[in-house]
Amino acid sequence: MTDIKIENNRLMMKNGDFELVDGIDEVKQHIIIALNTFYTDWILDYTKGVDYAYGMRNNEFLEHDVKKQLQGIKNVQSVNDFSIEFDRESLSIKISATIKTKYGQIELNESINTN
Repeated sequence: MTDIKIENNRLMMKNGDFELVDGIDEVKQHIIIALNTFYTDWILDYTKGVDYAYGMRNNEFLEHDVKKQLQGIKNVQSVNDFSIEFDRESLSIKISATIKTKYGQIELNESINTN
């Protein structure tokens, strides 16, 4: 499968055409998009996304919700060494995991700003 490359919420172009990603880079891109999609924000499917607002009040819910989003990404086989750290001062969440995919392993270290 192939997807259009996205960086900083912009579709990437090269020589007048869209840049493409596939394999492990496509899975990485889908992971970042899933983690940065807030619950009810996507107009085409209000059930998609992570409920960070409720999750900040309930750590167990947040862990379950984020894992569920990661495991629902195509070509993700397992999520291991998973941890979440919530910084109340900056309202950010650091997510770390080792993700096994069809194409290889991804070491995830992503910070999500929830404000």
